[in-house]
Amino acid sequence: MQSQIERLDLIRQKLDERKTISTREIMKLCHVSFDTARRDVIKLTKLTSTGQAIRIHGGLMKIKQGTVPDYNSRAHVLSPIKNKIAKMTAKYLTANQLIYLNASTTISQLCRYLTGLNATIMTNSIDNAGALMMDNLPNVILLGGYLNKENHYTSSLNSLKEIDQYEFDVAVIGTSSVNKKGVFVVNHSDAQIEREVVNRTKTVILLAEEYKFKEDRSSPYKVMDCKQADILITDNKLAPQYRKYFKKNIKIREVLAEESKN
Repeated sequence: MQSQIERLDLIRQKLDERKTISTREIMKLCHVSFDTARRDVIKLTKLTSTGQAIRIHGGLMKIKQGTVPDYNSRAHVLSPIKNKIAKMTAKYLTANQLIYLNASTTISQLCRYLTGLNATIMTNSIDNAGALMMDNLPNVILLGGYLNKENHYTSSLNSLKEIDQYEFDVAVIGTSSVNKKGVFVVNHSDAQIEREVVNRTKTVILLAEEYKFKEDRSSPYKVMDCKQADILITDNKLAPQYRKYFKKNIKIREVLAEESKN
């Protein structure tokens, strides 16, 4: 009988070939009971926690490698890792700051930890704005313009002009790709806004899970150089080759690595 490790490798191979696999198909593929197949699906939820697959009713669906799924798809990924990153990020946001939050599923989780914070937050994300409406504070400035329905953000030339009137204490930037050339996102209009914000911010916090350093994802629009980040919050211990992208005095928080020490 196959070990669970062998079964999980086989399931991953089938996901690469077929993109979806049901619990009952796993039963037949691995010659196991329904309960065993279901436990294997639960074990494979690490793929869903990093955004590489989506858990669907009765099985798993793989996200195509080299692409970035739209916001609606990513928002349905049940990710304890994103929540841990969000919770740690909240510790760096304090009262009386002017804060910018970009459109990101991790940052939408962050908003839950900011209820009641006596600060002002600017965002172009309709999900962030919605989450921040739960209390009188923080104050919210929602940028207007064209609504990108796939990725839940607004953009316009007027927004760029408005940003030019502010100096931010902190900007929290989620991304879909990081490499030695910089930090990248999917959409040109989103990147324009974030570039302007980063250039007008005292402290830039970058949120990027480890897998975003490893994959060649279809994110062609540059937001910033890696050396513009002051704080990096990620999940696992960052490999030395990736640390070289950033300035020497960057503060790196690795939520899972730090959690294992406690």
